[in-house]
Amino acid sequence: MTANSENTSVIHSVTVYNSRLRVINAFNANVKNSFANNVLSGLLTVPKFLSPKYFYDVIGSDLFEKICTTPEYYVTRTETSILQKCSNDIARINSDKKVMVELGSGSSIKTKYLLKSFLDIKHQFEYVPIDVSEIMISGSIVLLDEFEGLKVSGILSEYEAGLDAAGTFINDPKIIVFLGSSIGNFNMHDAEAFIKHIACIMHENDSLLIGFDLVKDMDVLNAAYNDKQGYTAAFNLNQLTRINSELGGEFDIKKFDHKAFFNSAESRIEMHLESLVEQDVCIHGLEKSVHFRKGETIHTENSYKFTDEMINSLAAHAGLNVSDIWKDDSNYFALCLMKKGESS
Repeated sequence: MTANSENTSVIHSVTVYNSRLRVINAFNANVKNSFANNVLSGLLTVPKFLSPKYFYDVIGSDLFEKICTTPEYYVTRTETSILQKCSNDIARINSDKKVMVELGSGSSIKTKYLLKSFLDIKHQFEYVPIDVSEIMISGSIVLLDEFEGLKVSGILSEYEAGLDAAGTFINDPKIIVFLGSSIGNFNMHDAEAFIKHIACIMHENDSLLIGFDLVKDMDVLNAAYNDKQGYTAAFNLNQLTRINSELGGEFDIKKFDHKAFFNSAESRIEMHLESLVEQDVCIHGLEKSVHFRKGETIHTENSYKFTDEMINSLAAHAGLNVSDIWKDDSNYFALCLMKKGESS
């Protein structure tokens, strides 16, 4: 891996912490106050919506960690169990890879199973986590303490800019990792475009490991997004709290309710915030007042659930094929390895 080809139009700054850790800032400097712009456009659109990428401020990230511990939310523990069982196989199949690029790494808790397996084979390995949150830095420091042969080049960025930045300086064979079924938060058109974007920075021998939450019993799905502890409701409502805090909003949280349900026709969980009364909400930072009818909702997230046919279609659209699949015994979740070229 070399760093001398770094493109300053993509990479804005590099902070070197030590010989094993550097952090690259690849945030798009031309997009200022994107939270305000997206809130404004989303709440003035019919139907209203907010982007799920703004769930993860400090409070939202803490709430999501709590969601992952609930008995109803199977996603994280199921994917983790697959990684615990199958990381050695994944590393063996990708034994030529010298770099792992991870999208939406967060604190990299699940990723450590993969890193350990690669380091058992390679002894020296480079990890390139991409995340919007600086929790990526503290997570990387923990990993470096745990794995002696690891080197980290973290990228602070949204997905697309981070991929473009990684593509400017990674020359060695790489595996790109996208866990958590985060692809399910894209609509199908955007999911196709995003996987195609990933494929464009993949060289012939690179691979993509991506997690998919699978279609299953509707009661299991609905329960996962309506936990009895109320963490998912608080997580959803926190978007309004964030607007109040950062944009001078006057949302009365008690006048909105969390709604989540499986839309079988679209094969997705939908999350909404429903206005319990007719009301007008002033957002001083946007110099706007937003009207809500009683029962009107803000659509805050989709979480698509996949069939094998949907997965194969996404791969094919990007010029990839699914070479290997690992699933849990209940068929709740799949980790899929995708490569370039014709399927065998």
